[in-house]
Amino acid sequence: MALLYFLAYLFFEILFSYEFAKIFTPIGLFIEVIVTAIVGVYILRTLHFSLAVEMQKVMRMEMTQEEFMTAGLFRLIGAFLLIIPGVFSDILGILFLMEPIARWFAKKFLKPKTTHYQNYHTSSDDDIIDVEIVEIIEKKD
Repeated sequence: MALLYFLAYLFFEILFSYEFAKIFTPIGLFIEVIVTAIVGVYILRTLHFSLAVEMQKVMRMEMTQEEFMTAGLFRLIGAFLLIIPGVFSDILGILFLMEPIARWFAKKFLKPKTTHYQNYHTSSDDDIIDVEIVEIIEKKD
């Protein structure tokens, strides 16, 4: 199945690059590859700044931890896709850098791991009250 996805990606990469080179000439394709690679490297180099800002949002409860991880992951993937030469990978990289599209993609394809908690009673007696006894000892002079 992975081979099928890779072949589909390769087909679209060649198709988009060919059409782009037909319209903007091979020099335009070369410039596009260089510029997007520079942008991708810049995003990777400044990723820690944006993650720090988003971590502050998580601490102020303006963003959930799941949104934080999704945003960081897709920003990383988008930067790598911009570095890879080719028009199709650049389009995917730009789409992954846009937060609404990244959130949609995460909801669609990344299933959140749900944890269910269950209380197990080892005793059948539910009338037990758990208490702590604090003893005050007076100091003698």
